[in-house]
Amino acid sequence: MANSKLYEQKVKRLTDVAQGRIPDRVPICAVMETYALVYSGTPLQEAATSIRKNVEGHAKIYNDIYYDASYIPTLTHAWELNWNLGTDVYFISADGFTEQHNEYAPMTPEDYPALTANPTQWIFDEFLPRKFSSYDASNEAQKKAFLASTKDVLGYAATNMYANYLYKKQDTPVMAGGACIMPLDFIFDYLRGFRPTVADLRRHKEDVMAAVDALADFSIDLTEISYLFGAMSVGPALTAKNAARKFATGKPFEYASFPWVLNPCHIPAFISPEQFRDIYFPGYKKVAEHIHSHGGHLVSIIEGEWGSKLELFQELPDNSVTVIVENDDPLFVKKAMPNQSIMAGLPLETLRDGTRDQCIDAAKRMVDELAPGGHFFFSTGNKVLLSAADGNPENIRAVNEFVHGYGLYY
Repeated sequence: MANSKLYEQKVKRLTDVAQGRIPDRVPICAVMETYALVYSGTPLQEAATSIRKNVEGHAKIYNDIYYDASYIPTLTHAWELNWNLGTDVYFISADGFTEQHNEYAPMTPEDYPALTANPTQWIFDEFLPRKFSSYDASNEAQKKAFLASTKDVLGYAATNMYANYLYKKQDTPVMAGGACIMPLDFIFDYLRGFRPTVADLRRHKEDVMAAVDALADFSIDLTEISYLFGAMSVGPALTAKNAARKFATGKPFEYASFPWVLNPCHIPAFISPEQFRDIYFPGYKKVAEHIHSHGGHLVSIIEGEWGSKLELFQELPDNSVTVIVENDDPLFVKKAMPNQSIMAGLPLETLRDGTRDQCIDAAKRMVDELAPGGHFFFSTGNKVLLSAADGNPENIRAVNEFVHGYGLYY
């Protein structure tokens, strides 16, 4: 399916900002997940079990309200895959729309040496059977679990294919062509959990640092595999070449200039500047530089408040990263990392409770402060939109229409 002129204009606008060029106007990006299902009236349970409802339930808002891009096209997790693997890590909140998760991270401090020695082997041989009950079973039960998970993976790929078709038909580029988890975030999110990881940084610092170093290549591998799953949005020609490079020829993997690699950063808000500098950032830097050197662009959600930690981003190659700002002052962030791009939006409280004029006034101030010199994407809110309480759709519509008309460079 050929891309429309409007679609290509939007992609150029996005890549201009990411690569440090001045675009024709400020791009408006949706940092939105299950709020899109609320808008379309599609319960999460239905979206999780139907490809059509998943994609169309997420896409409706982009057909009704102006956006230059969505950051994801559908649900962020393959729910049926998790259910068939015997885990309730992800669950649906009482409102029927919002995704939540239980923390279940069964690694122990004694596992660090084995993880460091061979991350892939330890994760597949030791960790996954602990986390997913269907893999911790007899050979016959494991075979059934594997076959069921294969079906779910193919369903996830089919969802991406349909999403690519529908979003292009609606002239909505999707920013995320793949996903990335940084080494210490991988330990924090999946292996050890919140409190144990924070404790390990004090009690087992050397073990954690060794594991972070070992997991950098593992993070790069996972990123490349996820980019292959974004095949339809990346393009079949590059995907075919990359599949051969990854599994046959050994040639370097290549990223497209668009779509990008999405990266949620979770632990930095909970660690000290020294821990960030010494333990978190070296792994982040290695992965970010690898993606940039192979033609890609990293979009990191800097969850919580980072403050002076962001000054280390000046060590990264110019125009290699865009950060999605949450609690930090966006103007401070832009000054702290002048050679990267930022994505920032209105406080959700304003978007939810403010009048139309109050929202537009706040958006005008943001554009006036942050747009000069480029390197700025406007996002509707300052956090990922999840539930009905996160924003008034009429305010969203008014703000986006205003920024689209006001945020002109030439």
